[in-house]
Amino acid sequence: MKNSNFSKYLRGYEALPRRCFVLLAVMMLFAGCASTKDVVDTRPAKEIYDSAMDSYLREKQEDAEKGFKTLMEEHPLSPYALEAELMLGDVCFAEDKYDEAGSYYTNFVAMHPAHSRASYALFQKGMSYFKDVLSVDRDQTATRKALFAFEDLVVNYPDSPYKDRAKELISFSRRRLAEREFYVGRFYFKGKNYRGALGRFRDILKNYSDTGLTDEALYFIGQSYAKLGEGTLAQDAFKTLITNFPDSQFAKDAKGQLKES
Repeated sequence: MKNSNFSKYLRGYEALPRRCFVLLAVMMLFAGCASTKDVVDTRPAKEIYDSAMDSYLREKQEDAEKGFKTLMEEHPLSPYALEAELMLGDVCFAEDKYDEAGSYYTNFVAMHPAHSRASYALFQKGMSYFKDVLSVDRDQTATRKALFAFEDLVVNYPDSPYKDRAKELISFSRRRLAEREFYVGRFYFKGKNYRGALGRFRDILKNYSDTGLTDEALYFIGQSYAKLGEGTLAQDAFKTLITNFPDSQFAKDAKGQLKES
């Protein structure tokens, strides 16, 4: 009997550390949750902004990004939060994260179109896309997005200091898109898909007549019609080329085509 009581006592004694261990584990778990919770930054908005700007100027982009995000979270109604949103675009742009940068700039312009720096944000939005412009044999989605942004700037912010540069980039983007159409048109032409080629060359005349490719497009339109047996239409294209671009090298070739026909 005594041995039995002693065994029960011993088992209770052995279980005590286990109970303590479980209790301690639970306490540590809650303590860990509390420690991993984001710490509220109690600094004034200006102090957080200045610190983030200092990091940005010293090219410590990761610290700058963290600071500007903290400012927007802790002081969303502060005037500095508005600047932080724009700066986040600049930080991402500096880090070559152009998709993220474009999103920040897009949101800034959408929410604050009358802001004094809205045209800058729109210009940077265009540049974020422009950085991803590819060669003519590649997809030109980024070129189109950049073009739309620059065109919006010129139309909606005619007094912007970025207008002239935007116009230059509009010209480049339009030329690149025209070159893309020409690249595909030549591909179809070489593959003897003359109707497909005609569609591309006509698009150049319709949408990109100011890009310096009109004379060449007219020449290949004439050639395509000739390959399709449409002699009259081919002659019309060659005559239009000769009349409007008499000094073009393609006009000389067009004259030869007319003599042969």
